[in-house]
Amino acid sequence: MTLVIRLAEAIAALSAALVASIYALALSAPAPAFARSLFPAAYHEEICEKPDAGACGPAEARQAAAHAPLGAPALTQALSKAYEEGGDGDLRPLAGLVLSQDPRSELARIVLAEDALSRGDRAAFLELYLPLFATDRRQAGVYADVLAAVSGDRDLFGLVERHVQEAQPYWGGLYLSALAGAGQVPLGDMMALYAEFPSAQPGLLGKLTASGRWTSAYVIFTEFLSTGALRREAGMPALTVPYNLQLLDLRAPAPFNWRIQGQGAEWLEGGGVYAFFQGRRGETFLVQSFPLPAGNWRLVADMSGDVSETGGWFRWQVACAGGAPVLARLEIHELSAAPAEYAFPFTHAAAGCEFVTLSLIGVPGTFPQPARIEVRSVHLERAEDEEPGP
Repeated sequence: MTLVIRLAEAIAALSAALVASIYALALSAPAPAFARSLFPAAYHEEICEKPDAGACGPAEARQAAAHAPLGAPALTQALSKAYEEGGDGDLRPLAGLVLSQDPRSELARIVLAEDALSRGDRAAFLELYLPLFATDRRQAGVYADVLAAVSGDRDLFGLVERHVQEAQPYWGGLYLSALAGAGQVPLGDMMALYAEFPSAQPGLLGKLTASGRWTSAYVIFTEFLSTGALRREAGMPALTVPYNLQLLDLRAPAPFNWRIQGQGAEWLEGGGVYAFFQGRRGETFLVQSFPLPAGNWRLVADMSGDVSETGGWFRWQVACAGGAPVLARLEIHELSAAPAEYAFPFTHAAAGCEFVTLSLIGVPGTFPQPARIEVRSVHLERAEDEEPGP
């Protein structure tokens, strides 16, 4: 399927109902039949049906066009009709005319861009194609999908990569996500772009972890922290396990950074997370995955809030990343209004898993009532001599 067809089918704005006459092509058509299709009825009557009209051919048409040229809407309609009707006609002259009058014409750009690509003129293709992202942001995902589909051409990808790195366009993340889905470019070739677009990083890491490639995903996460946009970002903490001990609202990607879930939790200014639990049903508020060696551990958290064993409380849960089994449930049955440090010992068995997921969960009580919590910091300590927690 050609680029034109892929895009034209996807862009709803290109209505199938557009009907008009073809001004540019009609100038080369034989007289006299072309005139009626060339101009609106009023122009035809004025030029060709006067008693002294005489000839009504291309010269007269050009004279009429000089006084009343077809505007961009009529030309766009003509191009749309010509495209819809198909055939072997060359649409480039008409598309060029449309684009000269309406630089925002998607279809004209698509027609000319595909022609440039078919001729191997990659620079011309991008010059015509990339402005589409600015003409209609609602279609940015479609444009990104098509650009990713043709990026299997390494020379073309190199040009796109250079543009995205230099211009940092808003659609860079969309393009990367589409590129990863298309499978046209090796992951290693995309890393420099991913490093510049943190918004696309969770999608990549999520795809890797969903397929069980946790180690590969974590190695890439550490690279993101040391290169590109995240490295240049002020206040980005060093790599720790878990990462981001002070729970800062950072662009570092999940699942190896904290991710807030649901509507009951929010970031606190200066670091930390606040969660409000309705108490009626279990709910997860905060999640992070990380590698954890086997052994005895102690989770230490700086927290405050209000909980009740009968009404509802919170729990730190440690489970193998990607699902069961649950390794530890660390219940938060008591909290004070003032921040305090709480420690929870647990054991990660050698037969457990290499990566774990730490979650903050709301647990409903027998008589549900609201509970709240503020978590200001979380870290893990080795606890070789500790008895395992519940």
